[in-house]
Amino acid sequence: MLFERIVSEGISHISYLIGSRGQAAVIDPRRDCEIYLEIAQKNGLVITHIFETHRNEDYVIGSKELASHCGAEIYHGAAMPFSYGKPAREGDTFFLGSLELSLLETPGHTEESISLVLKDTEVSPHPYMVFCGDTLFSGDIARTDFYGVDRKAEMAARIYQSITEKILPLGDGVIVCPAHGAGSVCGGEIADPPF
Repeated sequence: MLFERIVSEGISHISYLIGSRGQAAVIDPRRDCEIYLEIAQKNGLVITHIFETHRNEDYVIGSKELASHCGAEIYHGAAMPFSYGKPAREGDTFFLGSLELSLLETPGHTEESISLVLKDTEVSPHPYMVFCGDTLFSGDIARTDFYGVDRKAEMAARIYQSITEKILPLGDGVIVCPAHGAGSVCGGEIADPPF
């Protein structure tokens, strides 16, 4: 398995490239997407999937630009209409060589927020990582005020439910890969929850 964490300095944005047996996926790509193409080429991979964990307001996402260079399919949460890509829903599973990515709907930061649970089937049948976008950070959770003050309590309840019912049950050792800041493990978040 190839795992690359790409940090965009200045805005503390993190994207990821994962791959196995000639196939790769990019999660939350930045606009200047040449780096993903270079990593894929260097490792003999073809980018076949691009995932957006949520609608981004703090940077310009590079999904369409990247797809135009490599022909990959773009996926995003189904709870909001997009003018491009394909909607993905809870339980959808994607395969890249020995890697299995299962989708969780994790609303709260935005309606269509998703998380992707990664298993490397050559190593273990158990979850190894979760790419959670802006749902959960190391020591913090995402903002819940994008829909205004009137919906802030509702969205806070939804993000609490997403974290406690979907992400934390993945297990203490599952590596949390957020779209901003440092990573963590689920056990670390359970030990000192920010809510």
